[in-house]
Amino acid sequence: MTIIMSVRNQRALAVAARTGRLGCVVVDDGDLVIWDTSEKGASSSAKAAAKLRDWIREYHPDVLVTENPDAAGRKHGQQIKILKTFAAIGQDLPLVNLVVRRRRTFRNAYEEAENLAKQFPDLALMVPKKPPIWGTEPYNLVLFEALVLMREAGLLKSFVATASGSE
Repeated sequence: MTIIMSVRNQRALAVAARTGRLGCVVVDDGDLVIWDTSEKGASSSAKAAAKLRDWIREYHPDVLVTENPDAAGRKHGQQIKILKTFAAIGQDLPLVNLVVRRRRTFRNAYEEAENLAKQFPDLALMVPKKPPIWGTEPYNLVLFEALVLMREAGLLKSFVATASGSE
């Protein structure tokens, strides 16, 4: 079954899981409008499910975008359990549930975040710097991962269209 949808008049919520953090971005009619993170939600599948339901109640999306847990490459353990939980919740809701494969097109998540900040200047100050090997991952990196999932789902306006003012 092929789903054909327009970005127009759609509110989409993309959720991502990284070690110790959940993140979401909301795109309304192709424009980034909201981003949020949760540390507590990442501690278990049950808490992740509760946080996702909270975000759905708060943001009222028409579309839910999550990462495919069966093709999650570098993810493991709790992250995979959380991704499976996200996909299952999406199946049970009256919205379009897109479970997407995350393609890796940059050497690392930090380069990818820098690239996305060019498209979304509001996020430029949030681009995390890569910590030393002994350091912890910046909390806001998960926001960029959620944005990548939204891009993979085809629900972001292209940079060229935004920059030129035409679509």
